[in-house]
Amino acid sequence: MPKVKINDTEIEVPAGTNMIEAAKLAGVEIPHYCYHPHLSVAGNCRMCMCESVTPRGSVLEIACNMQAREGLAIRTDTDQVKAVRKSVMEFLLVNHPLDCPICDQSGECRLQDYYMDHGQYDSRGLEPKVSKHKRQDIGDHIVLDAERCVQCSRCERFGDEVTGTGDLRLMNRGDHTEIGMFPGTRLEHDYQGNLADICPVGALTSKDFRFERRVWYLRETAGLCTGCATGCNIQVCHQDGEVFRYLPRRNDDVNKSWICDPGRDLHKRVGSLERILRARVDGSPCTTAQAELATRIRAAGNRVGFVLGTQASLEANWALIQLARGNCPEARFFWVSGNDGDAIEKSDHLLMDIDKNANTAGVQLLAEWVGNVGDTDALREADLALLIVLEDDIVSRLNGGALPELAYFGSRENATSAQASLVIPVTHPAEMDATYVNRQGRVQRNRRATNPLGEAAPAYAALEKLGTALGKAPGTGLPVATFLSLARAVPRLAGLDYKVLGNTGRLLAPPVAEAK
Repeated sequence: MPKVKINDTEIEVPAGTNMIEAAKLAGVEIPHYCYHPHLSVAGNCRMCMCESVTPRGSVLEIACNMQAREGLAIRTDTDQVKAVRKSVMEFLLVNHPLDCPICDQSGECRLQDYYMDHGQYDSRGLEPKVSKHKRQDIGDHIVLDAERCVQCSRCERFGDEVTGTGDLRLMNRGDHTEIGMFPGTRLEHDYQGNLADICPVGALTSKDFRFERRVWYLRETAGLCTGCATGCNIQVCHQDGEVFRYLPRRNDDVNKSWICDPGRDLHKRVGSLERILRARVDGSPCTTAQAELATRIRAAGNRVGFVLGTQASLEANWALIQLARGNCPEARFFWVSGNDGDAIEKSDHLLMDIDKNANTAGVQLLAEWVGNVGDTDALREADLALLIVLEDDIVSRLNGGALPELAYFGSRENATSAQASLVIPVTHPAEMDATYVNRQGRVQRNRRATNPLGEAAPAYAALEKLGTALGKAPGTGLPVATFLSLARAVPRLAGLDYKVLGNTGRLLAPPVAEAK
């Protein structure tokens, strides 16, 4: 790998690394507007100007268009570089409306941040500012304020290179240049929210989050989107127990820097009226539902079945397996494929998978390990008195047919919770630590952002309580210990723990028969 020098720091980076990224590794931030790690280089904002040290002397160049090569040396802190950045900031703000107090981007706006670091000049503007279009409704999720745009072209390149829709365009010339769309057209794709994410200023803002909360009040927690099998990495933005938005979290192996709009909207489910927040038995609230379920499990004898949940975490499924083995050794396991009845069955070539379950691959892994796990047909034919269901809406998936008495562990009301005799509330993923396996076979960690609502508890903790009532607890009350016991038992998870998974996850080991 080539060695490059950034200011007085020499580091070794992979050949071809963009120098903005290389500078980050050296602890140096190079300001930029138009550069984005997952879009092509445009080089039009000029904010990333630095001095490249050559045998012929120092030359001003843009860092976004420089790739690491042996012997390359740049400086980002010279007087000449500072003067250029100051001039760029002055140029960008000549026609800006300076409406920061009412701008939804305030607090995460690079115009504000970079002005404080690299601008701070006295205005020399005498002419009136050029007015441009404001508050344009250009899509179901996005509002455009062209006056705030700095013509970085990120949104234009996103439409060309990611969604392939080519909808936004820079129009006109000189200081009349503005971003916009052709008359009569609107954004139609399912990745509109990413335009607000990549806009470095307040030109493109999210309708859903617009004027909801100032960003400096929000905390961010690394989580996972559980809307489909892709398992996009997200930041859960929350305050005082309320989740206000999901943002994409960069993972180059899974979702790069993007998430789809249906996944982004799932933050609304955390505090929705559909949540199951109280346990109930035979339709009535009950504070002893776990004890009542234990009684019915004993009464059912060997005619008890357990349904592994493709919506549930690895820890929850492992808790169900251990509970059944410890207290109902003759019970049968099942898993029901398909999507729940309220799933929006969209898919595409980017991120949206037709499988709307976050942990189908995890259930398949555990089913292989358990052995003899029945499928949908086996469940229809099984002679059962009681069926314990973990989070999946199996009633809508089976689409008819007689079922035994149901006990349901779930977070949201659905056809299964409506038919179940016993309902136990469990947490939304944003309220618990857990792991899931995505469609790539990547084991990923989700972190708790907020406290559980109502009586809800993580499914693995709720099953621990049920095991105690039955006489033998599965030992799954804590997520860290639960995952460790799971990883020690299942060969393809060997060597993994929460620390090893980190923020980007790890691929499952290949099946033993294929291991080399």
